[in-house]
Amino acid sequence: MKMLNMTTQPEMKTNLPEKIIQFGEGNFLRCFIDWMIKRLNDKNLFNGRVVAIQPTPHGQIVGKLNEQDALYTTILRGIQNGTTINKAEIINSVSRGINPYTNWHNVLKCAENPAIEYVFSNTTEAGLTYNNEDTAQMQPPLSFPAKLTLYLYHRYEYFHGAADKGMYIIPCELLEANGDLLKKIILHYCADWNLPQNFINWLNNNNKFYNTLVDRVVSGYPKDEIEELTDKLQYEDKLLVCGEPFHFFAIEGDEILKEKLPFAKIGLNVVVEKDISKYRQRKVRLLNGGHTANVPAAFLSGLDTVAQMMDDSTTGRFSRHVINDIILPSINMDKKMLSEFANSVVERFQNPFIKHYLLSILLNSTSKFKVRVLPSLLQYHDKFNKFPDELLFSFAAYIYIYKPVRTADNHLYGLRKGQEYELTDNKININKLEQAWGLYANSESTAQQTAVAIVNDASLWDTDFSVFPEVAETVGSYLYQIDTKGCKAVMKNLLSVGVSL
Repeated sequence: MKMLNMTTQPEMKTNLPEKIIQFGEGNFLRCFIDWMIKRLNDKNLFNGRVVAIQPTPHGQIVGKLNEQDALYTTILRGIQNGTTINKAEIINSVSRGINPYTNWHNVLKCAENPAIEYVFSNTTEAGLTYNNEDTAQMQPPLSFPAKLTLYLYHRYEYFHGAADKGMYIIPCELLEANGDLLKKIILHYCADWNLPQNFINWLNNNNKFYNTLVDRVVSGYPKDEIEELTDKLQYEDKLLVCGEPFHFFAIEGDEILKEKLPFAKIGLNVVVEKDISKYRQRKVRLLNGGHTANVPAAFLSGLDTVAQMMDDSTTGRFSRHVINDIILPSINMDKKMLSEFANSVVERFQNPFIKHYLLSILLNSTSKFKVRVLPSLLQYHDKFNKFPDELLFSFAAYIYIYKPVRTADNHLYGLRKGQEYELTDNKININKLEQAWGLYANSESTAQQTAVAIVNDASLWDTDFSVFPEVAETVGSYLYQIDTKGCKAVMKNLLSVGVSL
């Protein structure tokens, strides 16, 4: 069977000019940004293509991309507005890939192209960092911000500091204020490398750095299904990428960017606003918090994936109840916007095509619980003058998954139905949880001692729960019930106490 390229799909060929340089060529960008750019091109609202730059020295995607004439397939699968979606589409919005470690000169040539005025990136959170080993003489430096510094400096010099040759720089790494952070790192390199003040002025005055929030689950290359999918497609695609239908992109920008990249005009779920903090809070609390609040109990109930959690008659009902009736009311935001997003969250959790393993969600649960769930617990109390039992139970379930058989450095090993499982967390957190479990002696009173040791440790939560003694007391009670009755029995009881479903 032939590989996907212009030979197999000549009608997909396009000679649109290159307008975007993209640092990153991985699954997410190809199934998110490049997919969106194709949408704009199909409506003649952008008419440009993407040059994809390999971010790390040992990547293989650029080679495959060029072998396939920069064509690849996305398959979007899931539930959306109650309907099952399963759609394959060839994406032709990428022109080529460049390996900067062998062709740095070609990257800098892109800086000389006046039509390329946008930068997109997704180099993972670790990629948006300062590397003090990078120098201005390296071709190229290792870090993405250092590469971008030299790219922008080359553009500045080539166009003699022309004010209209600045760039729109739109990072998509999952970090808060990612645009501000990227600019700060670039200015750090400018200072360390003694780059001219006039360049720094041009950088500040003629380039725009945007903070963003991206949201789409991209599961990537479907290696377990590739033979079946290849038979259906009738061509071989080494870069086939699967994702969910849901997508959301928030850019902290202005009307100029909204007109230049008119995603919303064609119905894409994209907002360009002056302040996107509400969208970040909505995602952290309902989507991420919906995971973190419900996954420990579902895992302890013997389930392995998010879809199984939602399909189970007990854990599914409980998860929906926590999201819609506990977390959502705690958030001070437009209820219609929250309800629509909560409905999409439930559908995304139900996605039968994505195996999102609960154990992977449980990694680093301590920091996740602090950021994603505790704000809902505290704000629910502020609004209704009581702590919701459901989230106190979630607190207990989180503590219970850290009941150790043994620990090793930043790894903790527990038992579920006689089978050992492994968790990873900060070593200090693991030590504290291990010590707290040392107080437990199979009684409710010692379960409460364990709960007090964890809940009232302000260094873990940046909150002094000792002023609310009922929190540790209730968490301890649920801890003992989980140990003696099992998670499902406790959830069933909570669901029977007059909750709205």
